[in-house]
Amino acid sequence: CSIMKKQLFTLFTILSANTIMFGQATIPNQSFELWEDIVVLDSLDYWYTSTLQAQQDGQIDAITAYETNNAYLGASALHLETILWYDAGAGMNDTIFGYAVNNTVNGSDFVGFPYSDTVDVFSCWYKCGIQPGDQGLIVVELSKNNVPYSTTTYPITGNVGTWTQLNIPLISGSTEEPDSVFIGFVSSDPFTPGVPKPGSWLEVDALSFNFVAGSVTPGPIPNNSFENWTREMLEQPQYWFSFDPMFYTTLGQEYVSKSTTAMNGSYSMRVESTIENMFYGVPSLVTNGWYDAVLDSIVGGDAFNAQPAQVTGMYQYMSVFSDTAYFIADFWNSTSGIHVIEYDTLLHNTSWTPFAVDLTFAEAPDSVQITFFAGTNGGSFLLVDNLQFVGGDVNVDENNKLVFSIFPNPANDFIQITISENSVVNIFDFNGKLIYQNSTSQNLMVPIKDWNNGIYVIQVIENGRATAKKLVVQH
Repeated sequence: CSIMKKQLFTLFTILSANTIMFGQATIPNQSFELWEDIVVLDSLDYWYTSTLQAQQDGQIDAITAYETNNAYLGASALHLETILWYDAGAGMNDTIFGYAVNNTVNGSDFVGFPYSDTVDVFSCWYKCGIQPGDQGLIVVELSKNNVPYSTTTYPITGNVGTWTQLNIPLISGSTEEPDSVFIGFVSSDPFTPGVPKPGSWLEVDALSFNFVAGSVTPGPIPNNSFENWTREMLEQPQYWFSFDPMFYTTLGQEYVSKSTTAMNGSYSMRVESTIENMFYGVPSLVTNGWYDAVLDSIVGGDAFNAQPAQVTGMYQYMSVFSDTAYFIADFWNSTSGIHVIEYDTLLHNTSWTPFAVDLTFAEAPDSVQITFFAGTNGGSFLLVDNLQFVGGDVNVDENNKLVFSIFPNPANDFIQITISENSVVNIFDFNGKLIYQNSTSQNLMVPIKDWNNGIYVIQVIENGRATAKKLVVQH
């Protein structure tokens, strides 16, 4: 996948007019309190399915083989379906069919399971809804010393709405004793171009072998009633995108996780630049947009038509080898073409530290894209919480923010901080070091003539509410 070759500059060139419609002055889940489980691996024990293949390829939405609870025997049966799926890599729709084969895949070859009983009939229960001109297939192959001696292909057509038993004679099945058996099911004909039809489906349950010509009952087929499934879930922040679901099977772990080290509420978001991210070239980013494989870029975002004066938040950052994290805010109007992009560098800080990005708009945007990037060195990780928009035309009460002002700014000898409520005032230098703290409900005069030139962050906290502004010191 070419996304693995993307460089850091890509983060500063992302543009799109595609949006998801949510609240117009906020971003959904902007304090990372809402998390959801996403299935990244749905494996049928002793079988290999088309869904598992898609998940291993990062195509987690290509679900063509899955468990159904409308079973003939036990609690579960297997459902296979042919679907019309948008292939983002090719930029076009593709028809993909559902399949399941017993055991595993060795390279490009399917490998059956060890089996040594002589058999001449394969039995199963099935239901189906096969589109006109299409056909599902059941394939059973018996082998000895890696050489097939019996291959039977049985077509499935039409519509069968109730569980019905099939007894399929196996060609030359009774002539030898096998050492391995291959069983395969497919919802459409994969061998004839243009034949697979979206909407074709096949359900199977209760598989067994018989030996009609003999008196010995053959042994069972592993997981013959599809009762045993192995699922792996990832917990991800709702309404935010990461590459975790796409590359989990490649990376072997997630790089985005829920943290109970929170500034406000119960949770914050943890984003780590893992060694695996670096090895495979997967950017350690989280965004409210999504990844477009055709453009090989992050696109989209949320609908947003406010004109705030700032976007602020709180962070901790444990950097490795002087690594740097980034916060990027990208606003645009898809009708007028206006575009405002601002960013802030997030440096090493082991305690909660505010960041603030000033915003200036010529007119209201209609969309916003937010991106956090945890850096490029393996082991660096970023905690983020309390992302908010303040000032301008954003409702202060709605965003639970305090109001304060700084004068003058830029400043030389002193600054006056006007505060409307009893608050704690913290001032941080550019490196995130706390250099001033005071508790007051009055206007505060702070001498700054001995401070170095540069950018400082002034944070005001009252009853768990926090806001921050930038101060420029220029002598």
